[in-house]
Amino acid sequence: MSNLDLKKGLLIVLSIVAILIVFVSQLYFINPYTSSWDQVDFALAVKRFDLMAMQPHFPGYPFFILGGKFIHLFVMDPSKALTIFNIIFYASSIIPIYKLSSRFMQKSFASLSTAIIYSASYSVIMVNQPMSEGAALAAFWWYLWSLLFALENKNSRAIIIPLGLLSLMLGIRLSYLPFAIGIIFLFYWKVKNDGLKMKEIIYYLIAGVIFQAVWVMGLVISEGSLIGFIKLSLAFTSGHFNDWGGTVEAADIGFFDRITIFLSRNILWTGIATESKLSAFIYIFILIYLFSRLFKKQKKSWPFMNLLYIMFSSYFGWALLAQNVEKARHTLPLAVLLIFFLCIRLFSQRIPFIIVGLSIFLLGHQVNQNVTLLRVEATELPAVYKMNAFVEKMDEPVILYTWEETRVLQYLDVSYTHKRIETYPYFRYDAKYFKGRTVLLTDKVIQGFRSQGVSIDGKIKKIATFRSNDLFDPVYHEIILYKWLEK
Repeated sequence: MSNLDLKKGLLIVLSIVAILIVFVSQLYFINPYTSSWDQVDFALAVKRFDLMAMQPHFPGYPFFILGGKFIHLFVMDPSKALTIFNIIFYASSIIPIYKLSSRFMQKSFASLSTAIIYSASYSVIMVNQPMSEGAALAAFWWYLWSLLFALENKNSRAIIIPLGLLSLMLGIRLSYLPFAIGIIFLFYWKVKNDGLKMKEIIYYLIAGVIFQAVWVMGLVISEGSLIGFIKLSLAFTSGHFNDWGGTVEAADIGFFDRITIFLSRNILWTGIATESKLSAFIYIFILIYLFSRLFKKQKKSWPFMNLLYIMFSSYFGWALLAQNVEKARHTLPLAVLLIFFLCIRLFSQRIPFIIVGLSIFLLGHQVNQNVTLLRVEATELPAVYKMNAFVEKMDEPVILYTWEETRVLQYLDVSYTHKRIETYPYFRYDAKYFKGRTVLLTDKVIQGFRSQGVSIDGKIKKIATFRSNDLFDPVYHEIILYKWLEK
């Protein structure tokens, strides 16, 4: 065996070991907490699926809940069942990631690329939460592979595979809808290069509609009627785009600030670097290296790369304008695609030994960061849990007014009275019925009062602050508890 073969073999072994360490760590450090409104929605749905009761909220994520229900047959905790389903399904994405990578680079570097992408720390910690992002990311990679398979296969029947996987992906997370543009590109390519006829296009479009109808009709039946389902969907989308969704229409931040947060914080700092200065430095160094080779002769662009750029751009616009900019998880597919692009540019050509070494170091750092973050995620109480423990220990009767935190408190079945409050007049009206109790309010409630033009200076006193990691709890990683002083 030559030294070159030995080095390639060592690279493959290192990549496999890294993947195994991450996978085992994910299963060992199972996240036991249900710490956000959405997580409660999903966990409740595992036991009883009810869209009207927001178990889960629209559009229902039926394939994700179905996976959780299956794991729930073996794992009693519904939240853990969803997380384990995420972990197992995400592990399957190793196959399409490797298949895609191997189309651009040698097998040894395809293995390294797969390990780097799979172990990207922000992806890993999101997979270890009872949220649909982990399963959706796995379905996304399988969908990308199916598009490549269909593009390269002269038999038009291969189109059925991406149509089916698109249904699976959207049935897990509907917000990935912009990636459906890949199907449009596929039809265009097949017509132009493989002579796909209009009759065949109609057949495949009907098949695509049937695939989507599988999960949509399931939701309609669960809701009881098509009219009821439509009303529910309109009510949800209205709230998402106007009241609480964090979209351009709903948010009160400027568009320039939104782009800055979206790009620098959500995609680069959180999605790619996972708030690690060392990761950020390595990626910056790699970018500088790639930029130095930018003007060297490049191979002709491959159709699949054009497809990836189109899909990236489509989702970029959607996530920027129609998703909550406070939550970096909405940019997760953009972050992993950028890492994939970097790996393609880096490993599809001859690279110096120092860059190979740096890439291996990056993989090792990601693995170490994953183990650390997974341990913290599984052992450190979320801020809302810490607040609950504090209030539970108070020796006086209380009434706690919250914003979204009350959904978690309901799930925990706490012993004290708590309510979600939105307006100051209603708070004044409601608090009259709790005379003799200590009135507590969270900082989100106070912010809401102030945004309504209410002056509460001198009426409140800060009594405690609770913190957790903002990677796990982007909105409620810090909760400040206030006591209402006015009688």
